[in-house]
Amino acid sequence: MVRSPSPPTPEPTEEALRAAAEFDLEQLGEETAAHVVRLTQAELDALLPPLNQDSWSHLQLIGDLIDHHSLEDIPIENIPPPIVTTPIAIVASPTPPSPAPLPLPVFYPTVNIIPFEYLFAAPPCLPANGHPYQYMVHYEQGCHIWFSSEELINSQFLEYIPRAQDLDTATSPHFVTPFCADAHHSIHIHSDSTLPLVHICAKVGKHPWSLHFPFGYIETTFLDSIKFVFSCFPPLWLSHFEGALVPLVAYDFLDGRTAILCGHLHFTEQGILFINRSTRITDLLHMDPQFSCFVPTPRVPTKPFDHITPPSDTPL
Repeated sequence: MVRSPSPPTPEPTEEALRAAAEFDLEQLGEETAAHVVRLTQAELDALLPPLNQDSWSHLQLIGDLIDHHSLEDIPIENIPPPIVTTPIAIVASPTPPSPAPLPLPVFYPTVNIIPFEYLFAAPPCLPANGHPYQYMVHYEQGCHIWFSSEELINSQFLEYIPRAQDLDTATSPHFVTPFCADAHHSIHIHSDSTLPLVHICAKVGKHPWSLHFPFGYIETTFLDSIKFVFSCFPPLWLSHFEGALVPLVAYDFLDGRTAILCGHLHFTEQGILFINRSTRITDLLHMDPQFSCFVPTPRVPTKPFDHITPPSDTPL
């Protein structure tokens, strides 16, 4: 049995498609309405939670706002976004002090003093109270021998000789007493600005009384310190101190008269010389005659330099 091919199905027209779509929408609406539950107002109220004081106040507030304010009258405020992290308060603190700069090596124009800093350091005796180097001078066979006062009972003889500024000149005690000026201890010697200054120390000696000096006298000498300091210097550095004015010896005759012998440094192959010497004399009685009540009249000796021996001219 031979079957003939089926005739082709005709394509639906546009009107047929619209009619089918409208039918489907109407059918869907009917099926949905059939499943909606119709509740009365009483049944809807029964589904709400019981009305209490809080919910009633909330409803009243909403009613008042709706009744008295329109939405256009309510101001709109831009609320900032939420803060993700808690801000940390930063309190300004004082600026920390700058660290003290480290001491840099000292280089003078032509000389490096780093290997010889100890030559320019202050001597350890400077913080001492009073004069640390006190001696008693003894005469033996025409020579002056200096004995340290530490070996004697009276180790600090300067404490027992009043100073001129400590004497009470307002009263007239009518007695004779020795008094002295301040004894120098440390002196600075300056170079020609190429090197730093150096320190020299003095030792002070008490000469005993004699026919010419009834009180004795005090001699302060810088010679030993000058020789020690400059003997440690490199020879090429000595020229930077050439011609510097330095004190050699100071004398206090304990009656208001003092004298300082000075000279200018001169370095030779034989040693240290002091050229162009000069003497600076001070007489306290000429400045303040009230001190005359403490000294004998006439003062002896009248020419003290005739009875003392100044330093020799030989090189140190």
